Amino acid sequence: MSSLEQREPSKRHHPKNVNIIHKNQLGLNDRIAVTITAAIGTMYAVYFFTLFMAGWILWQTNSANQPFDPYPFAFLLFIGNIIQLLLMPLILVGQNIQNRHAELRAEEEFKTTESIYKDIEHILTHLDEQDKEILEQTKLLKDLVSKKY
Repeated sequence: MSSLEQREPSKRHHPKNVNIIHKNQLGLNDRIAVTITAAIGTMYAVYFFTLFMAGWILWQTNSANQPFDPYPFAFLLFIGNIIQLLLMPLILVGQNIQNRHAELRAEEEFKTTESIYKDIEHILTHLDEQDKEILEQTKLLKDLVSKKY
């Protein structure tokens, strides 16, 4: 029996799709947090909030017929702080969920790499044994050919 046949297939690592596993573990709140984190963590959200604030300032300055009214500015600061206070914990939760997914992927990649490494070592050992056998057979053939002539 060759050394390849001695390897037990049950001990080999079988890769899993951790994206599906992670997705199945997410509850409703987790899905909402990840969706909002993904949406807020884009430049489009920055553009939206910038345009919203600029639009509010322009609307307030035009409606008050004054070059600048400090009340809308204070109100904008208040609204900006409320948005930050609401989004900060939500983004932290979303990032924690995304980190769990990254850890699952990293663990699965490590197991797969480790399994591939063991398989490659096993194959190299088998090839070394074949090389030895081929060299031995070549030597026998040379001896047979030299005795015949």
